[in-house]
Amino acid sequence: MRLLRGGVIAPAVMAACMSLVTVPAMAADIGGPPVYAEPPLDIPFASVWQGLYGGVHLGYGEDRRTDGILGGGQLGYNWQAGRLVYGIEADVSVTDMAVDWLASVRGRAGFLLDDRLLAYGTAGVGFDDDDTGFAYGLGLEGQVTDRVTARIEYLGYDDIDADVIRAGLNFKLGY
Repeated sequence: MRLLRGGVIAPAVMAACMSLVTVPAMAADIGGPPVYAEPPLDIPFASVWQGLYGGVHLGYGEDRRTDGILGGGQLGYNWQAGRLVYGIEADVSVTDMAVDWLASVRGRAGFLLDDRLLAYGTAGVGFDDDDTGFAYGLGLEGQVTDRVTARIEYLGYDDIDADVIRAGLNFKLGY
């Protein structure tokens, strides 16, 4: 009896325990690899919008007396907080209208419709040949590459009664 208990029963119990440990692992593999539910990805919006940028623009404008083509450049800085993008921008344009040039210094505030498309409003001070006044506008800007954005915007110059529609490209400067 002692031989059966010590020599046969102990190895049988040990084998049974080992088989119980391996059976669930084998059963889990029968249906294929286990499927784990992953939490949804909460990827923050890309920070391509934050930082210093410079660019060029070309457009069409009308003032009280004439209309014509205008072109120039802009320089600005954006900050980003999630879907909100805000910043400051200065621009200058030469025109073939009644005024020789237009310029402005404006604040910008926008909302990312997705991580590559920004809708924004802008307001600040506008300048021309001999007048200073309020400038305001709306725009849509889209990411072309990690360092280039394209925009279309409307700007109104209140005191000189001018309206401008322009398209432009911005290039991110620095990192």
